[in-house]
Amino acid sequence: MFNIRNFTFRVLPSYIQGSLAGVLIFISKLVVYKSGTWEFVYAPAFGLVTGIVLIVAMVIGTQGDRKLWEDNGGSYFSISNMDTHTGGFGVFSFWRAFGSCIRVLMIALLFSGLADFVLMNWVDASLIDQTKNLRVEQVKNTYGVLGFDNDQIDFAISEVKRTDLGSFSNMIVEVSNKLFVNGLVGLVVAAFLRRKKNQHWVDN
Repeated sequence: MFNIRNFTFRVLPSYIQGSLAGVLIFISKLVVYKSGTWEFVYAPAFGLVTGIVLIVAMVIGTQGDRKLWEDNGGSYFSISNMDTHTGGFGVFSFWRAFGSCIRVLMIALLFSGLADFVLMNWVDASLIDQTKNLRVEQVKNTYGVLGFDNDQIDFAISEVKRTDLGSFSNMIVEVSNKLFVNGLVGLVVAAFLRRKKNQHWVDN
């Protein structure tokens, strides 16, 4: 029998995991700022830890979405009181798994960008110049290793200095760029967490 309560919108596990990861990254940036070591945000160690947090959130969130999908017979919503466990129809495909990963990343990275926006606009405006200086150093080191000539390095540095790091539009651009880069990792995660021919490597 149809049950309207089961048909209402559900907060998918991927939303929850994305929010948890985002809040963790947000708080970590606040802690780094309060410790007076803002440059650590651009250190490889911070990037590694953030990457691990995102990967764990994608794995847990996608697994949760997959279970919900299969428990409801190939849907995120239950439209009856009947037990549809084991997924009577519909396979949790690669693209559904990738969609879960993207949901996690979008929410988590938005929180991360929001942390920068809040800190630079409402807490400490000097972080804008600090961040530009850190990125200039990154450009010099990275471009130098890659063999770019001085004109190209100077142009890249001028672009960094012209960027309005405190603007909302810049936050959206940076979140989009990070979403693209981390989305490549999401493709790998989705490839492992999809269900194919009713078999799943984690279950087995």
